[in-house]
Amino acid sequence: MEVRRVILDLPAPDTQGIHSLVECTRTRRSIREYSDSPIPIQHLSRLLWAAQGVTRPDGKRTTPSAGGLYPLQLRVLVRRVEGLEPGIYDYLGDSHSLKIAGGLPSDEIINAVGIGDQPWLAESAAVLGVVADLAGTVRHFESQPPVGERGKRYVYMETGALTQNVHLHATDLELGCVLVAGFDDARASEALKLSPEREPMALLCLGKLQ
Repeated sequence: MEVRRVILDLPAPDTQGIHSLVECTRTRRSIREYSDSPIPIQHLSRLLWAAQGVTRPDGKRTTPSAGGLYPLQLRVLVRRVEGLEPGIYDYLGDSHSLKIAGGLPSDEIINAVGIGDQPWLAESAAVLGVVADLAGTVRHFESQPPVGERGKRYVYMETGALTQNVHLHATDLELGCVLVAGFDDARASEALKLSPEREPMALLCLGKLQ
């Protein structure tokens, strides 16, 4: 019987790009409708690198992080990606690889995550779930006023930087991308199969353009 690998190496990210940063910034749009075609795994590789890839020997990443804590993690819900079985994966930035985290939830469960009608959650080729150790970051920065708030603000700012990185790189790759912030936290945690110490911060829907 064939044994399924738990850790899957990703192809090296293409860091050259097609369009200029200025062009990507000018043309970036929230796109909620996608074709049924799969995303090339090379594209997913680059988007994950843009979000949390390691860029220096000391472990510094593509997204800035207060105190170098890097409390964010990526949990990827894969529906249509070339070379990957549908399911849930964790991105491991240090090795630029994916770790299998579970099976793909039903469309009903995914649809229930959004506040209001957001069909792109279940129609996208992949969803990048940005999750955080929010409580741990709050504790780390508890000496900084306002007490209990400073650490949260750092995580929110880091999440914003990460999502913009992904959106600009998706624009360069000519993929559709939309940031979903209106979601039910408990249902998102269920769909992404998160442990209690991890909280969902943002969802990024991705897909081929129609």
